[in-house]
Amino acid sequence: MATSSKKTQQPNNPGTNSVQVNRYVGTLVGESTSREFRLAVAPEAVREQDIIAVDAELRQSENNASVEKIRIWAKVQTIERINPLFPTEAGHELAATRTNPFDTVLSLSQEMVTAVCQVLGAEPVDRSGGGKLNKLRYPPKPASTAYCPDSRNIARIVLGELQDKQNRALAIATLSNRPEVDVTVDGHAIVTRHLAILAMTGAGKSWTARRVIEQLAAKNYPIVIFDPHGDYTGLADVPDLKEKVHRYYAQFPIFEEDSDTVAQIVSNLGYDLTPTMLTRFADIFQAAKSFYIKDEMTERVMWLAKRINKSDLNRYGVQQNLWLIAHMAEAGEAALRDHDGQDDKQKLQEWGWNGFTSYSKSDIRTLEGIKKRTYAAAAALRRMEQTNQKVARSGAEPLPTDRKELVKYGQISIVSLAGYTEEFQSTIYSIIADNIFDARVRNELKFPVLLLLEEAHKFAHVNANTPAQKRSINVTRQIAQEGRKFGVGLILISQRPSRLDETTLAMCNSYIIMRMVNPADQSFVRKVIESLGEEEVKMLPDLENGEAILSGQLTSFPVLAKIKEPASKGEREEQDAFDTLEAAYKEVLEAERKEKSVRR
Repeated sequence: MATSSKKTQQPNNPGTNSVQVNRYVGTLVGESTSREFRLAVAPEAVREQDIIAVDAELRQSENNASVEKIRIWAKVQTIERINPLFPTEAGHELAATRTNPFDTVLSLSQEMVTAVCQVLGAEPVDRSGGGKLNKLRYPPKPASTAYCPDSRNIARIVLGELQDKQNRALAIATLSNRPEVDVTVDGHAIVTRHLAILAMTGAGKSWTARRVIEQLAAKNYPIVIFDPHGDYTGLADVPDLKEKVHRYYAQFPIFEEDSDTVAQIVSNLGYDLTPTMLTRFADIFQAAKSFYIKDEMTERVMWLAKRINKSDLNRYGVQQNLWLIAHMAEAGEAALRDHDGQDDKQKLQEWGWNGFTSYSKSDIRTLEGIKKRTYAAAAALRRMEQTNQKVARSGAEPLPTDRKELVKYGQISIVSLAGYTEEFQSTIYSIIADNIFDARVRNELKFPVLLLLEEAHKFAHVNANTPAQKRSINVTRQIAQEGRKFGVGLILISQRPSRLDETTLAMCNSYIIMRMVNPADQSFVRKVIESLGEEEVKMLPDLENGEAILSGQLTSFPVLAKIKEPASKGEREEQDAFDTLEAAYKEVLEAERKEKSVRR
């Protein structure tokens, strides 16, 4: 392989169509392979992760006289700097005598800077490859010249084959070392083969996710966001997205669960149900389920309100929730206490409380215990739901029972999970995600959809122990493994990737990895993500806020990029603590002033 000759290009004048200058950076030295080579470079000529090129000539075969002119693209991985005339021993001697090297006659200017470069691939010099880089099968020639191509050329190679597929291109970042070069990624890879956004807290995960969401929204792709903290409610404030964003508060669907699960929920939210109570709880749960028949609700509610002495039931009615289960337990208790309660016992059995006529006075304390525990659990769950509705903000709608309403052309559905415990969040997510996936499998849902999981390690935990966690991870794994066939994609966002289920993360084919300092997380990421090299992993602790390594199928090759600012703001974005304190203090003073003026 021989170096091709290149004429020196002159800088372009503003407003002309002249070709931009390719800046010389160094000369190939030492051993070269088809995967890596070394460059002797001028001091400060390149930076780590810079993209460079080497033009070369490659003979087609040993007996073939034809020569193909190619351009080899490479990325600077590490830079080594040494002064051979300033040996280590001299440094130790100067340190021992506390002598400044510049006060000596030692030569300090004869530095040698070497860059180790990773080969990305090669293309014809005439760019006939359409931006696709082919594998290099023969090493470049030593003494070849390397240069830093102009911005347009780098942008072209970063864009890769996407230059002919602009309908799926998402402009989410710029090159960290070349901010004038846009980094455009493959949206098709994200929505079909899943994306993981991994970083420590405060590095810019939600910032990045919102940028990706906004770009997908511009292409009208349906998205369902499971939002544990209200990080995405700000999407509704973006003028271009206002009509697309639908916010929902999630009420826990008690009667979509089995009685054992609901009994466990009652125990978790209050006092444990005893073994005897658990036996009777299944009967009460089924009775409450059967009680809720719309055509007969007026009569039934009137009877229930009278039986348990709660007149407000006539005004507000009953809902399919823990309160109804508690009311039924109380009604059963009252019927057993009443000497003339045989008619009530018969009515409860007719309405679905199987075997109630065989209950005796000995069951009164059991039903009373269930009643008290379920009322306490219902109150605790109501507090969670109220917090959830508050975080979801005004204008939020109750979660539709028909999950297909969440997935429409161009719609962004934000399901608020704020206020709930992790167990409840996992259960709500798994029910909704399973419903959506099942609808796509059955071809009942016309549109493909992307599910975004913030704090994904809570929904796909490596050590799933509780029933809610196991159900959640099973649903997530199924979507990760089979979602591509049915048009259901995933975006997993996590600040603790080592706690993520390895199978689920490995099924993601695209990654945006930001600052990460935890050694366990770094090791896990290196182990699971095949497209991430050792040098990229070493960079993770030193990345700046908003800076990321893009890897996998969303881009032609791993690049160090700066994520562009999203148009939306996070509801919980970190603010200056002292500014927040002063603002709160002013609000308190203003409230006190108004109160005093009213008293006067």
